[in-house]
Amino acid sequence: MRLRLFFVLLVLALASLGSPAWAQGKPDVAKLKATADEAMDNLRYADALDGYQKAFAASHDPRFLYNMGRALGALGQYPAAVEQLERFRMDAPADLRARVPQLEQIIADFKRHVTTLSIRCNVEGARVLVRQKEVGHTPLPDVKVDAGQAIVEVDADGYEPKRQQVDLPGGDRAELAFDLVQATQTGVLVVRATPAATSVLIDGKGLGGTPLEAALRPGAHDLLLSREGYRNLATQAIVERGVRRELDFHLEKTPSVLTRWWFWTVVGVVVAGAVAGTVTAVMCANTTACERSPDSGSIFPQQVRGP
Repeated sequence: MRLRLFFVLLVLALASLGSPAWAQGKPDVAKLKATADEAMDNLRYADALDGYQKAFAASHDPRFLYNMGRALGALGQYPAAVEQLERFRMDAPADLRARVPQLEQIIADFKRHVTTLSIRCNVEGARVLVRQKEVGHTPLPDVKVDAGQAIVEVDADGYEPKRQQVDLPGGDRAELAFDLVQATQTGVLVVRATPAATSVLIDGKGLGGTPLEAALRPGAHDLLLSREGYRNLATQAIVERGVRRELDFHLEKTPSVLTRWWFWTVVGVVVAGAVAGTVTAVMCANTTACERSPDSGSIFPQQVRGP
């Protein structure tokens, strides 16, 4: 008898020790609701939503589903608002639903701001973004999104992304199709020159004359353009993957031989007041030969009269 009484007292003692600790760790749901209600009344909808979410996580009370739906609707997040209100309609007991007679009307009003979007794509697993926000992956049969003007984009690794600007109808469905094409691993470089270059080397490899179009790997490439009678033109071009780049060059003529430093001319030698003719002298580039002393002449200096 004494042993039995001892065990009963021990159980009661353990229970009394455990209860305060459990109560202390549990959120005050009533306080959370009061704070969220106050935020809702003061149009601080994001704070109200946060409070209702915390209260629901602590209590799983379906009334907070309704409150979350109203806060989401006030924030303009209509798809999420409809989802929470429909959960409330499903989970709330009849007496609680009866306290919200306008529920169906609220859901209908919110649905007028929602589009059911369906995406078809030739690539499975492609990302779908609506207004730059990811909403799922292909195949995407149905997803609830906000109605109105939107850019819908689909992309996948190894494929060129595609986008469509659409007007998503409120309270209705929209079906879109995307055909992705594989992304190229090269870029295109177009080279033109005036006058046309007869030879173009890219990274030391001759590819013919201009105009020239070549598919190249992304990165920097060395170019050398040449044409007889014109200066060589050396430059560098940057190529980007999937980008077409067009370059136009102007070739400069090589300077005339008569303008080089080792040529000089004497024009119009006057003899006895008349132009006797034109004499052109060329200075040789061999300095040894040019610096040699001149030979003595054998013609006696005299005047020569012109005709």
